[in-house]
Amino acid sequence: MKLFLKYILVFGIIFFTLEKGLYYFIHNAPNKEYDKRLQLILDGEMEKDLVIIGSSRGANNISAKQLEDQTGLSTYNLSYRGSNVTFHEFILEALLLHNKKPKKVLLVIDNGHQFLIENSLKFRYDRLSPLKNYSWINDKLIKSNKKSYISKFLYSLKIDRKDFSLKPKIVYPINIMTSHGSKLLKARSTDTLAFFKKPKGYDITKENPDYLKSFKSMQKTCKTHNIDLYFVFTPAYQEFDTDFLKRFKKLINTEEHLIVYDTICDDYKNNLFFRDHTHMFSIGAEIFTSEISVFFNSKTKK
Repeated sequence: MKLFLKYILVFGIIFFTLEKGLYYFIHNAPNKEYDKRLQLILDGEMEKDLVIIGSSRGANNISAKQLEDQTGLSTYNLSYRGSNVTFHEFILEALLLHNKKPKKVLLVIDNGHQFLIENSLKFRYDRLSPLKNYSWINDKLIKSNKKSYISKFLYSLKIDRKDFSLKPKIVYPINIMTSHGSKLLKARSTDTLAFFKKPKGYDITKENPDYLKSFKSMQKTCKTHNIDLYFVFTPAYQEFDTDFLKRFKKLINTEEHLIVYDTICDDYKNNLFFRDHTHMFSIGAEIFTSEISVFFNSKTKK
């Protein structure tokens, strides 16, 4: 019996030591990340007048610093490449829970794809994983079945294999951010990019109910907190999807907060301004950001 208790004690000491050792790797995980925007949100350091939420269209096609300079509203871009509307709802939830509410939110819409399941648009769990040492984040991962409930108590069930690496994450040119969170792209020759004519018609039956629920939830949340929510359609080097716009207008309370780029503007018909059909280089982003600034400033003067 004494020998058994001795083994139990030794095992307990070893297990306790390993658990404490694993804590170091989990605690260090955020330090390896280049994109620290979610961490800033969780730490209550994202108190801005205006925030931009969306996927890569929001990240690439809107200059947050320029918008701040032209409107006088402190601005930050919280758009994540490859993110869907459920992730956008999560960002808004985190922002309001840990920070003073913004005055305005720009929700950038993926024209034609906002409510459809797309392989390129997902919930960015990879942005949550490095921050699982925050109990609020770990609870989200547990709720999504990404972590066991017992991970609340054991680091061994919270840690991931990639946490053991101490090397900083590689930052590719497309992910380099400005001081205000935008990911403005440097221009290069794209004179071979051809204007794309999209097929007519938008199939409502293919819409994901969860995406619609998240979108409606964001509208309700902003209304509850008295936040001005604006819906933004950024420029694209392709035929504008009017069928989706008609559908979209039925899902919002007012068209007054709808910002659609100037579809007849010659600048948006220049393929040298676009990296691909939906993402602009910085020169194009600056032109469109000015459009948004004019819109806001005109509202202020009224």
